[in-house]
Parts: sequence; structure tokens; C-alpha cells
Amino acid sequence: MLQKCPYSGEQFVPKRKNQVFATAKNRRDYHNETASELRRIKSPIDRQLEKNYNIFSELVQQGEIKSFPKDELLIKGYNPTFFTHLTLYEGKRCRGIYHFILPSSEDSNSVTVINPKND
Repeated sequence: MLQKCPYSGEQFVPKRKNQVFATAKNRRDYHNETASELRRIKSPIDRQLEKNYNIFSELVQQGEIKSFPKDELLIKGYNPTFFTHLTLYEGKRCRGIYHFILPSSEDSNSVTVINPKND
């Protein structure tokens, strides 16, 4: 029974009942292209998340809570619209960038950053 390869479009006779691609090379190329396209789509967001993470890693040591003028962080490349998750801290929902916690502040001109201790 002939089957059509989703990557190359060629017709082939499968050697196994679960064979989808005509060749191993087609399978690798298909998955490499799919992964490459996904990385390309995600890269602008991933770059900004990494930049935010690196800024906080440089400024806040493990176990510290520090506040910074928002303008100072913006100059370093911080973008507050990019965060990885929402988390609860002292009963309030806060933004998080990986393990860093960014509780909401009464002062919109400052950013508080918490780098929790590892337990």
C-alpha cells in the first residue's frame, strides 16, 4: 500500500506500519524545519525574557529584595510587559520572571524585585 510522505510529497511503500516519512532524512529535515520555525517565532519574546532575567540576575542576589527606579531598569533594557508567569506572594498576585518575583508597587516609578532563597 502506497503512502504519501508529508515532507517531500513522494509516494513510498512503508517498511513498518507506523512509518510516516519516506526516509529518515525526510523525517529529520521535517522536524528540524518545524523546530526552526518555532524558534524563529518565539525568538523576540525569548530574547526580551532573557534580557529581563539577566538584568535582575546582575542586580539582585539570592535572598534579596531590592527596589529600583523604573527609569534605571528601562535604560538597561528592561521591558515590564514581558514576564513568564503570575504567582502569589503574600496573598497578592504578582508577575514573575522565572524565579524572580515582581510584586506590584504603590509607586509606579519603581520596581521591586525579589530573588527568593532556595529551600
